[in-house]
Formats: sequence, structure tokens, C-alpha cells
Amino acid sequence: MADTGIGSIISGQVAGFDVPAAVDGILGLRKFEINQLQQRQDNLTAKQDALLLINDASRNLRSTSIALADEATFFGYSASLSSSSSTVTAASLVDISGTSGVSAGQHNIVITQTAQAERLSSLRAVKDSAGTAIAAATTAMNISGSFLIEGATVTVSTSDSLNDIAANINQLNSGSSATGVTASVMKVADNDFRLILASDATGVTGFTLSGTALDANTGGTLSSLQLGAVGQSNAHQVLQSPLDAQFSIDGLSMTRSSNTITDALSGVTLSLKQADPAVTVGVNISVDQQAIRDNVQSFIDAYNSLQSLIDDHYKFDVNTGSSGILAGEPLLATIKGSMSSSLLKTVPGLASDRNSLVMIGIEPDINGQLLINEDRFSTFVANDTSAIRDLFVAQGSSANNSLQFLTNGVTTPSGSYSVNVTQAAAKAAVTGATDLSGGLAADELVTITDTGSSRQAIVNLTLGQSQGAMITALNAELSANYTEQHQLSTALIASTLPATGSTSFSALDGVGVAASDTISISGTLRSGVSVSGTYSILNPATDTVSGLLSAIQSVFNQEVTASLDVNGKLTLTDITTGDSQLTVNLTANNEGGGSLVFGSDTVVTEGRYALPVTAVISGNAIAFESTSFGASSGFSIAQSVNGLGIADQALAGANVTGTINGLAATGTGQMLLGSSGNVDGLAVLYTGTATGVVGDLSVGIGIAAAFDGILDLYSNPVFGLIQNSIETDQTSFDGITAKITSLTDQMERQRVLLMQQFSSMQSAMASLQQSGDFLTQNINAQYGTN
Repeated sequence: MADTGIGSIISGQVAGFDVPAAVDGILGLRKFEINQLQQRQDNLTAKQDALLLINDASRNLRSTSIALADEATFFGYSASLSSSSSTVTAASLVDISGTSGVSAGQHNIVITQTAQAERLSSLRAVKDSAGTAIAAATTAMNISGSFLIEGATVTVSTSDSLNDIAANINQLNSGSSATGVTASVMKVADNDFRLILASDATGVTGFTLSGTALDANTGGTLSSLQLGAVGQSNAHQVLQSPLDAQFSIDGLSMTRSSNTITDALSGVTLSLKQADPAVTVGVNISVDQQAIRDNVQSFIDAYNSLQSLIDDHYKFDVNTGSSGILAGEPLLATIKGSMSSSLLKTVPGLASDRNSLVMIGIEPDINGQLLINEDRFSTFVANDTSAIRDLFVAQGSSANNSLQFLTNGVTTPSGSYSVNVTQAAAKAAVTGATDLSGGLAADELVTITDTGSSRQAIVNLTLGQSQGAMITALNAELSANYTEQHQLSTALIASTLPATGSTSFSALDGVGVAASDTISISGTLRSGVSVSGTYSILNPATDTVSGLLSAIQSVFNQEVTASLDVNGKLTLTDITTGDSQLTVNLTANNEGGGSLVFGSDTVVTEGRYALPVTAVISGNAIAFESTSFGASSGFSIAQSVNGLGIADQALAGANVTGTINGLAATGTGQMLLGSSGNVDGLAVLYTGTATGVVGDLSVGIGIAAAFDGILDLYSNPVFGLIQNSIETDQTSFDGITAKITSLTDQMERQRVLLMQQFSSMQSAMASLQQSGDFLTQNINAQYGTN
């Protein structure tokens, strides 16, 4: 018989009840809401991914358009060489390369002589003071004296070896006063070492070598170097005579000191390799037609790729009812419409048979994809490449030769632009008030300081100096470039004589260098970057100063040369001419108790570039002026006694000011740059002096130039409309994420509460079940059970 007790009835209500399922059921609506939000996020992510692809394709098309829009670089050129000889190739005589500004044409070149650098050597084996041929280039020769190379003094000490003499010569070939002569030592045979001197530059000028100490006939103390003058019994040997290059181009004879000719044909560099007067080299410079085809095809491919991406993500398939992730996105329709409109437009100012892409053979198919009509396009490539260029680039012209088009802005339309100049650009300039026709009245120290760089030129003018001589002296200093050179103040001495690179550390007088001593090297490169390192002396008897010099150069990234001067002072020379922040510090740590020091850093020559200032004759006076225009081109002048009649003062030029089409423009030097409206970014160069309306500029914006502006509006990484759309979607995505997080938190809190409530209910039910069981037992006990 079934159990019908009260406990059984209650137990039936509790048994089999799935609390988690009940809670999930209650929270199901909240879960559905979260799932819907997550689906919206998935759609936003897919949309962002699609927009990123379109943005990348837009940027690619813009990059391609920018490359095609530059008139100066639109054409590539190819050069071919031919030889009039069947046995001598043109390539064995000359190489040719092109740069910007090259012009197409054909030329004939005949090379009669290539340039050579002068090379001299010792006449015979170098000898020591005893007249014995030296057995090693590192052995002290016990000779002393001095001689001149290119006016620079080479001092030889008794402790110097032949290698040391060569090193001393090379030390003079550095800095702003470099001799241009390199020395080396050649071993011809055992006990036959010779000093080789070679000019660094080719050309008939060569170099000068002089000094009676070298001459044997007069008993020169250095005659054993075998470098005597012509006519001496030890006259130097000429290994190679200095020669200029001699050649002709199209029958015009020319001479150059170098075999690299950069100024004979515009934009062309000729590298002469070998002379052969009997051979004519033909040079044919022509527009690289394949490069034009490749560049135009790159534009077509980039355009078609962007159009395909837009179509794939925008289209709606009526057959399947499916649509792209960006279907209905108005931005895509705008991009596509803008490009199609620009693609089909005509370029103002061009002839009607070549003023659109279709006219030169670039046509859209029925799907909007570009393709090349080979018959028409090939005709223009073969016969009129300028027509192709004019259709793509931005150009401008004016009837006023003082007004030139520089570049267009991204929103500049084709049209005519009126230029109104309120102030013409000017150079910083000052003219002296003193009549110098009779020469300078007193010694004068003139200091010119460039405002922008703070570079200084200091010139000593002397009493009685003529006007022309003063101009020469002033401009020589103003145009000079200097190489930075530093020197440490304490000389290294060995046996009372200045140390050389071959001097060992143990030979240094009175400093007690010990094994394992270290030297800390620090300083700054010309760029201002700090460097540091350490040199260790392992064996003072064998380690030489040259090892330290090499370590210094290594620490300074080989951007300096380190050497000892004739007095034994450590000298550091920048390998590059111009402005420099070079510094050096050497600290001998003297771990072994010695007293080696190098001294403090002193600037011997301050590196700088030329100053953009020139001195000119103005009547009977002298004037100074900047070499460029504009407010940033200025200088100051100071004099010791004002012998030039110029008060100490600072001077500045002036920028051009004015408007373009009545809209605001900013002047920099002679350039006027539009800064508002559709002239924003339009730049013109005005070289005149008149003010007012100086002329109209006719501007034609070609297809590639127009695409640059259009695509900047959409693909600019900062303010582009595609980027803005991506960021807007990201904001929405982040908002949904926050809402999902909030809903999830609420749901979890509600889950906990429901679980607690169900748990309490189950506990109550269990208690009722126990009470029911008790009542059932009592009832059964009282009335019995059947």
C-alpha cells in the first residue's frame, strides 16, 4: 500500500527539485539581454575590421597618388652607353648616373686623359743617422729636423721611427687645415723601407714638399729619408704625376681636377675610368617609359583594390538577401562617389585631347575598375610622356616671372589665385658709413655672429688693408668650415722627449705606470651623446700609447681620430667637419701608485659650418648681408674700433607678407603659404620687390594631386573620417562592454540572492518533512496501520 503520510507528501514536493535550473530560468531574460549586447559587439568588431582594411587601402592609394603628383620626380630616366669601337666597350671608359634635374638627350664623349693623384716616394732605402738602411720601420732613426708638406710643418725627433714620421704626417692631414696628403711606409725588400706620400685628391695641382733638411747636397739632417728636391742626389721618386682629367662632350673640350664630373651635363654624373682618345662614347639619356607604365599601373592597382574592398563590404545581394558588413554605410558611398567624380573630371589648362584619363587611355570598365586601353596609352608613352605627367601632377604658372608655384594644399582646387604682397622679403643687411677707398685707418677686429646657430666668425683686419683685401679676408672666414679638435693639457714625455704612439708606458718619464693600471675614458660625441670606457694596461713594457689611442677611438665609435701632437699632448679630432659637441676626459686611475695624468680638456679648434653671411663692396664702403631671405636669417656685428663705420648691432631680415585670393597666408622668407580656406597649404615663391597685387597664379590640380587631397580627408590618421568612424564604433563598443559588465554583476548578485532564497526554502521544507514524519508516526501509533 502506498505511503500517504504527511511527511511523504512534503518529501514529494522537495525531491527532484533542480535549484540551479530554476535560478537559470528566472535569470534567462537577463542572459538574453547580455547575449544581444555581445552580438552587437561582434558586429561592431567586424565593422571596425572592415573599416581598417578600407583605411589601409585608402592610405596605399594616397601614397601612390603623392608619388605621382610630384612634377619634379614624375619622370625617371635611363641612360645607355655605346662605343665607336668594336673592341673597347663604353663601360670600360665611363660610368653614368642620373639625379634630379636630368634632361633627356644624346651626347658624344671622348676621354683623352683621366685625372691622377700625385704619389711620391723615397728614392732609395731610408737610412738612420749612421747611414745604415733601417731594418725595421718601428726602430728609432736618431735623426731630427723639420720639413713642410703643403705649408704644414712636419717635425722629426731623434726617437721617431719611420712609422712615427708617417703618423705625424697623417696627423697634419686632419681638421680644418688638413694637408690633403697621406703617408704610408712600404717595405720593398729586407732592409729597404721607403716613405710614400700620396695626395688625397686628383688633379694637376698635386702637393708641395719642401725643406732644406731633406736635401743631401746641402747636408740636410733629414736627407736619409731620401725625399730631396729635384736636382738633389737624393731627389724623391715620382711614382705618379698629378694630372687633370681632359675630355670633350659634343666637341667641347673640358678639364676637371676629378674623374667624377657632376657639372658638365645637368643632373648627370660621369665617372671617368680610362682614357682612349680614339674611342667616342655615345650617351643616350631618355625618359624611362617602363617606369612611367609601372607607376601608372601602381595607381590603377591601388584604386581598383580600394574600389573592390568598398564593393565587397557595401553591396547587397538581391538573390541571397545577404549584405556586406558595411551595407548602407553612408561614408563608403561618399568615398566612392568622391573618387569616381575626381577620376572622370578634366584637368583645367590642358588641351581637350589630353585633359582626362580617358583621353590618354585609362578607362573604367562596367564595374568601375580602371584598365588601360593599350593602343591609346602606348601612343602617349612613346610620343608624349609630358601629357601623362601633366594629367597627374599639380602645376602652376604666372605671367610674373617673380611669382612661382611651389606646392598645392590638400584642398586646393584648380583655378586662378590672386597674390597680394604687402611686404616683400628682405635679407638682413648693413652698410658701413666709412670711406675705405684709401684703405683701413687702423687695425680692426670684426666679430660676426649668426643669430640662428650662434656660430661666430672673427676676422683681424690690418692698418692700410685695401677694400678688396678686406672683402677677401672677411669672406674667407665667413665661408670656412672647421673641424672640432680638442687637446689634453699635460704632455707625455719619454726620455725628456715628447712621446709618440710607439712609446711604451714604462718608458714615460716619472709616472710609474704599473701592470693592471686602468685609464677611464669618457666624453661626448659631436651629437652630444655621452660615451665612456676603460683601457687596461696589461704589461707597461710592451703596451704602447698607440693602444690607448685605438681604445679612445673605439670608445668614441670611430667618430674621432686620437693622436699625440709633436709636444706629446693627446689630441682628439672629429672626423666630420662642422658644428660639434665633442668633449673628452681621460683619468689615469693609477692603481699601482703611479702619477700618470693627462690634464684638462682644451678646445684647440671649435668646429662649425660656414656662416650664411657674406661681405660685399658697396661703393667706397663695405656691406654685410645674409645669404638668404627672412626674419630667421640674421646676424650681429661687433668691432673693436668701428673702422668700418658700422655700429655694433643685431640685424634681421624680413618675411614676405600678404594674402592669396584675399585669404590669410603666412610668410617664411620668400615663400607665402596659404593658411585658411581652400588656399590652406598652397605655397608660392615671390622673388620680387614690388608690393600690391603682383600677379595671378594659374593652378592646375592633376588627378593624382586631387586624390591626395580627397584621400587625406578620409584616411588621415588623426582627423580622417574613416578613423573617426572607427573611434566612434570603439566608443560604442566600450559603452556596451560597460553595460554588459553592469548586467553581469547584477545577474550574479541576483543569482546569489535566489540561491539563498531557494536554500532557505529547502531548509523549511526539510523541517516540515521532519514534522510530518513525526505526526505520521504518532497517528499510526494511535490508530494503527493496516
